[in-house]
Amino acid sequence: DASNYDLNYIKLEGGNVGCMVNGAGLAMATMDTVKFAGEEPANFLDVGGGAGEEKISKAILLMLSDPHVTKVLVNIFGGILRCDILARGLVDAYTKADHQPPLVVRLLGTNVDEGKEILAKSGIKSTLVDTLEEAAAAIKGLK
Repeated sequence: DASNYDLNYIKLEGGNVGCMVNGAGLAMATMDTVKFAGEEPANFLDVGGGAGEEKISKAILLMLSDPHVTKVLVNIFGGILRCDILARGLVDAYTKADHQPPLVVRLLGTNVDEGKEILAKSGIKSTLVDTLEEAAAAIKGLK
């Protein structure tokens, strides 16, 4: 399914934290953050730099199809992929998904304030953070 949407997705054994990023280096830092929090990443999911709302939604739905995912960490640096587009895709996926684990989101970059506002008003249970340290603490604190 991932290849149909040009997604780089690898399921990892034994993990419970779904991770979505845009860039391989950011993916590695995100997985390190999850491990720092005492958790295990459930996947490697890189949506790339030019993802649109539909691609973001499909990526999240693919991740949420894994029943082992009990928490989600989205870590996006918005350059080409704007934060508002990311937020709309996240909201779309979470409103469609039967499985809606708690969500931690770190957004930086283009249209970050608009993206945060979209998420805050969506009604989705999410924690917005600004740093990887805050992301680790938030992931660790989720039940």
